[in-house]
Amino acid sequence: MRFLFLWGDIMSSKRKGIKKEWELKKYLEKNGYLVLRSAASKTGIDLLAGNGKEVIAIQVQTSEYISKDKLEALKKYAFVFNAKPVIAIKKRKSWIFVEEKDLEKTGKMFKIPC
Repeated sequence: MRFLFLWGDIMSSKRKGIKKEWELKKYLEKNGYLVLRSAASKTGIDLLAGNGKEVIAIQVQTSEYISKDKLEALKKYAFVFNAKPVIAIKKRKSWIFVEEKDLEKTGKMFKIPC
């Protein structure tokens, strides 16, 4: 029975992430960006957004920490699409956009300053 409980936790966490991705997609579209959402959970980016002046590869986070693997995957996809790699996290009612240079290294993870 413990497996079912853990599976429920994983799914609710995944749903939370998907909800935030859609929320950010709508926010960016209202601000003049065309946005593509990656439906695959294993890609390096959640959203690819552009407004004719810039292209942004976005990893949406619900936690204040991002793994080195996720960060490297984000940078890889951003490079391929000639996009700026950005991490987005929503705190209170505002979106915060962070670049790699702003992250704090904490062991195997990076902390997103919020």
